[in-house]
Amino acid sequence: MIDPSSIELHQFLATWYGPPSQHAAGTPAEYLTLPESLRGWHELTARWPQPLVRNKRILTPGEMTIRGGKVVFMDDPGDALWGFDPDNPATVYEGRLYGGWKQLAENLAEFLVHNAVNEAAYNAPYTKSCESVKNENIAQIAEPLTEVAFGGWYWPRPGHRIFMSETVIADIGPAMEDQEPWGDKPGYSEVQVGATSASALTYLENISDTEWY
Repeated sequence: MIDPSSIELHQFLATWYGPPSQHAAGTPAEYLTLPESLRGWHELTARWPQPLVRNKRILTPGEMTIRGGKVVFMDDPGDALWGFDPDNPATVYEGRLYGGWKQLAENLAEFLVHNAVNEAAYNAPYTKSCESVKNENIAQIAEPLTEVAFGGWYWPRPGHRIFMSETVIADIGPAMEDQEPWGDKPGYSEVQVGATSASALTYLENISDTEWY
């Protein structure tokens, strides 16, 4: 497995989004009170002109709120929330708008790397996805990749794992049933793959009974 601590964030972002177009700038005063890793994320990603998080939203200090004793620093278009404990800022919690918090195994620094890798699977220059891949085909999808030993999330549902190489990232998790109660679809997974080049995705064409979008 790949140790998450071996993924250097600046190098990763430059590989997947190109080198930053802006020089490092001074930190605005309102960001100085953030946990160090979160402040570093804002300082680093400000050097790219395009948003690097699109499926979710990392909040600015002015947008952050306190909910259930946690500082909400990220949300998604649905009802998912992520927060840190103001008394222990390295601790990350995941929750829902109408539910409680669950502590994650990842600390904040690892979480931010995990989120960057997850987002790249969707926002890379070249992508393929399939919401219903037979589980018997997952080994072939992951064969040229190595799993990253992230601590795990509950979003978008428990069981998602990330595999990557220098040119490909695959986010693989349980497929969702086609009707309520929207549980896991037995025997199937959903797969999102991002790559730095179109050629890096050609191996997916050889996987039977799988329609990529």
